[in-house]
Amino acid sequence: MRCKDVMLNLVYTCPENGSVLECARKMRDEKIGFVPVISHEGKVIGVVTDRDLAIRVLAENKPPTLPVREIMSVGELVTCTPEDDLLFLEKRMSSEKKSRAVVLDKGELVGVISLSDIARAETSARRTGNLLKDVSTRESVAIARP
Repeated sequence: MRCKDVMLNLVYTCPENGSVLECARKMRDEKIGFVPVISHEGKVIGVVTDRDLAIRVLAENKPPTLPVREIMSVGELVTCTPEDDLLFLEKRMSSEKKSRAVVLDKGELVGVISLSDIARAETSARRTGNLLKDVSTRESVAIARP
């Protein structure tokens, strides 16, 4: 199976100079938690997640008028092409602990793939379960409880 077989073609984006508030409202209205950020030249330069909004805006008491380029995730993107093998992408998502990927064709944004897209397309529940476990398992500090 190829990435093009499971990717979503309808991708909501935010311009790099768009406000955090505009991005958050788009996420709310479209019921999504992941928005690619597009440069003036039309290239993907980062993403904003609902977690970015909580950690980098709310928790740091930043204004909602802030441009998304100031809070977006940059170096943490998982990308693939439409022709890449889905198993290859699953391995990358697993090793990088990312639940979403951006699909690029010749540098142009053509789709996104999330864990739920893979789960709907996968025939192996075990493989899907392992991917979910790998992506969601993060390093944590054990807290002693009284």
